[in-house]
Amino acid sequence: MDIRQPTYFSAFRCLAGDCPHTCCTGWEVPIDPRTAQLYQALPGALGERLRRLLETDSQGESVFRLRGKFCPFLTQEKLCEIHLTLGQEATGEICRSHPRFSYDFGALREVGLCASCPAVTRLVLETEPGFVLSEDAAPAGEAPALLSPLLLAREVAMELVLDREFPMGRRLQALLLFANEVQVLLDQGQPETVPQLCRVYQEGFPLLEGEDLPPREEALEQCLKALLDLEILEPQWRELLLAGRSRCHSPAAPPQVMGERAAVYFLYRHWLRGVWDGDVLSWAEFAVLATVLSGLLAPLQEEGFPGALRLLCLELEHSPGNLAALQDWLCQSVSLPQLLAVAQI
Repeated sequence: MDIRQPTYFSAFRCLAGDCPHTCCTGWEVPIDPRTAQLYQALPGALGERLRRLLETDSQGESVFRLRGKFCPFLTQEKLCEIHLTLGQEATGEICRSHPRFSYDFGALREVGLCASCPAVTRLVLETEPGFVLSEDAAPAGEAPALLSPLLLAREVAMELVLDREFPMGRRLQALLLFANEVQVLLDQGQPETVPQLCRVYQEGFPLLEGEDLPPREEALEQCLKALLDLEILEPQWRELLLAGRSRCHSPAAPPQVMGERAAVYFLYRHWLRGVWDGDVLSWAEFAVLATVLSGLLAPLQEEGFPGALRLLCLELEHSPGNLAALQDWLCQSVSLPQLLAVAQI
């Protein structure tokens, strides 16, 4: 099996007690069956406390309920008591793996790091985009039919975003135009023609000419409202979105380098979801929207663009329900011209 990962993947180091936004807060901590079984057999005072605090949620899964906003095993030094006492392997699977993610596509596995983590946000925004391909001893499965054309199309999408000959707004619009054409071919049942389309876009950069777009301010306000209608994980996010409405008339553009690296991050993480459901346009739109809104909200954040990006990833990428609802909204309730207007930086 082939393994692809960003070049910065191996450079990740958890900030532990120095993290300004610990991941041990804000949500119940799920415990996988193997770890739950370990806790059931653990002797001593810690074992008794683990069993006392381990509960079953409405789906029948084992969880640690929060104590206030925090995991009950988070120490005052913002370290994990279980990790300190028993070692990393005694923590739950999600605790051991976070902030890593992994997607299997039969013959290919892609792994990465979630930008909701401050240490990862820094790596994403400070590292020139690049990926490493290696081989793993795990047996390769059958590749989905759309994997090959969508891999090629994602490469072209990233090239458009990284083409510094053009302003950032033009690049994001080009990404939307390209993704829309890829989507048309998929909808027509012609994925075999995607490589031909890719060659067209590699030979010439697409520009909007005389396109009548709706007012950008109205389109941005509609996007902010859509996000406000989703589940809010952190009160700070709602406040930030509400404050962002006052900036729609004169939004700040994302910093060029940070903006393009954020867009590449979203394309890497989400574009290949189209392998399963045939939808790539929504994920290209999500990449554009997330990049633009991070720039819009950056002046309202003490941490600037990195802080806005981190919080957006936390709210959207850590909630499958939010991601699904946002995909539906992008498919059904907002038009391509509106998103082209949003990208008009």
